[in-house]
Amino acid sequence: MIENTLVLLGNPVVPFWQGGKVRACGHSDVGMVRDSNQDSMCVDQSLGLYLVADGMGGRAGGEVASSLTVQTVATEISEQLELLQRSDITARRNILSKTVNSASLKIYERSLELPQYRGMGTTCSLLWIPPPGSKNQKNQNIAVVAHVGDSRCYLLRAGLLYQVTDDHSLVNEQLKAGILKQGDPAISQMRNVITRCVGYQEEEEVDTFVLQLFENDRFLLCSDGLTGKIPDWEIAEHLAHANFSEIPKTLVDLANQRGGEDNITVVVVEII
Repeated sequence: MIENTLVLLGNPVVPFWQGGKVRACGHSDVGMVRDSNQDSMCVDQSLGLYLVADGMGGRAGGEVASSLTVQTVATEISEQLELLQRSDITARRNILSKTVNSASLKIYERSLELPQYRGMGTTCSLLWIPPPGSKNQKNQNIAVVAHVGDSRCYLLRAGLLYQVTDDHSLVNEQLKAGILKQGDPAISQMRNVITRCVGYQEEEEVDTFVLQLFENDRFLLCSDGLTGKIPDWEIAEHLAHANFSEIPKTLVDLANQRGGEDNITVVVVEII
């Protein structure tokens, strides 16, 4: 029989989440250098939707791509919410992957209509948690992450920070292949090159991850304007100890103090 607790060193310390409360908040900032904010975010507890999108393709294009992603995903999840809540895990992953690709198609079509938007795209890191009143209690404590690009989703559980998503970036691919090593000067030159994005083509490969939820889990979704300035250990410290409602702005302010060359967006979610 599977026990309904997370066990560390033989001691039960964290019970499974039974579908109680969720609290969430976010903050987005233009940064210290750029004149527009191409990031978009969504914090909608009624839909169980938490999303960060980092647009690219010039000022107008980046803003349009990230905003279209948030709007499209939120609309489709709203329309399919009952189905999502009743579905098994595999179906949930497929539904959320398709919502991201619906956004990709809309962005791609918009870029064909208007020359100034050619080549625009966006990252998308999406967390979906079944909202209260789920029609399927069996999967009430199963969250799904859908991801494209180099924005990130982190999970803090029992004091340990996990990077749930994998960066779709040239740097990350070359590090994994052993072509580059941490500290290589070439990393700074390639840091902004991503290998997947929403909207560059009609359909993109979407990574999906399934997570069983435990009480007191804390998630953080962010654009690379944060992770380019704040190391993981420091993110973990703030996520673990800071006043929950102050975490997004505190981290954004810290990234700005260290240069703020990019837009910065942070969304935090806590399982209560």
